[in-house]
Amino acid sequence: MIRLKCCNNKCAFSYSITETELKEYGEVYHKFCIVCGSKMEVDNLEEIVKKDLETRVKEYIDLWFRELGVEYTIEMVEKHKGESIYRLYKQEIEKRGFKIK
Repeated sequence: MIRLKCCNNKCAFSYSITETELKEYGEVYHKFCIVCGSKMEVDNLEEIVKKDLETRVKEYIDLWFRELGVEYTIEMVEKHKGESIYRLYKQEIEKRGFKIK
């Protein structure tokens, strides 16, 4: 769920909607507050981004395990230790019972 809140601190109106609803009606119904007319903003953006990243990491690990095999996937992830996303890939592989150096 996506939580939207009014930018006006005096109003502080908030509500939750689904991603589908935001995509379909975001420009029309969810851009401005229905109480005071101020602009609405996403309240839980950090949570949404974190969940999206975790989902994508799981999907990529599934795909790589199927297409490349477990050993090559682990080698490929180890080669990219310097990148910031490495930690998430390492955690996902270790959740599945494999050890990364």
